[in-house]
Amino acid sequence: MRLVFLFLVLTFLCSTAVAAWSEKDHEIFRLKEELEKHEGKGTTFYSFLELENGPGSTPDQITKAYRKRSRQLHPDKNTSKEATNRFARLGLIANILRGPEKERYDFFLQKGFPRWKGTGYYYARFRPGLFTVLVFLYLIGSGAHYLILSITAKNERSRMQRYISECKAQAWPNGFPPADSSKRKVMYENGKVFMVYPDGTVWIVDNATNEEYMLDVTELEFASWRKTMLFRLPIWLWAKSLGRYIKFPEKEKLKLSKKTPTKPKASNGTEEPAKLSGQDNIKKKVLGDGKVVGQASNIAGGRRRRRK
Repeated sequence: MRLVFLFLVLTFLCSTAVAAWSEKDHEIFRLKEELEKHEGKGTTFYSFLELENGPGSTPDQITKAYRKRSRQLHPDKNTSKEATNRFARLGLIANILRGPEKERYDFFLQKGFPRWKGTGYYYARFRPGLFTVLVFLYLIGSGAHYLILSITAKNERSRMQRYISECKAQAWPNGFPPADSSKRKVMYENGKVFMVYPDGTVWIVDNATNEEYMLDVTELEFASWRKTMLFRLPIWLWAKSLGRYIKFPEKEKLKLSKKTPTKPKASNGTEEPAKLSGQDNIKKKVLGDGKVVGQASNIAGGRRRRRK
């Protein structure tokens, strides 16, 4: 949640900075790009008007230079297709240099033009359609969804590993299993009871049923693109529309066998592993946020449930 909040704050700050560019600034950016595209890179408003003094040119000098260049670039004297555009561009540039926007242009000319000019500027330039905008937002949202899943999965694995390490540290103060190969009972700070076996496995005890469930980091799933909206949204839309009427033949379910893991016996040999019935071949619990998260892995795959 902290990373998400930080991302939102940075997005707000960036959007505020982008909003600082005015419409006149965008007009200057546009003319500057068009001028360099058609007249050559490095061409400035002053060089286009052939003003030798550059930013130090006076309004009278700018007016005289504009009149001279307008006679040279007038469409009546130039038959090329670009003549009309060059003449119109000349008028816009002259208006900027003769108006209050000259100070703004001189500032960018001295300090440098920004590389990122805001989404509004590029949107006005390229005018993407509604479909393009929706696809772009869909991909961005899917990427953010995957990032959140990755952070959540990493936190779950770290949390379980922390529980395992802390239980072992309490059960084995010297860092080694007991010489009599007996299991050790550990009472965690949140009131949960754990059993640490000589082979290093840690099991949580369900106080209601007195059953034990092994904590196994490898059973936790990693983030996957298939769990993001990139895949789930089309599947959901299909199920809510054409999927109601078009039925595909079900594939034959593969029968997989999986060996039931057993808990190691205590030194007295009286401890028997809990036998699980049905398809629940493996039962595990994950701890999170002070609550017990149960995870049951069946033949088809693991499913996670939360007990309040």
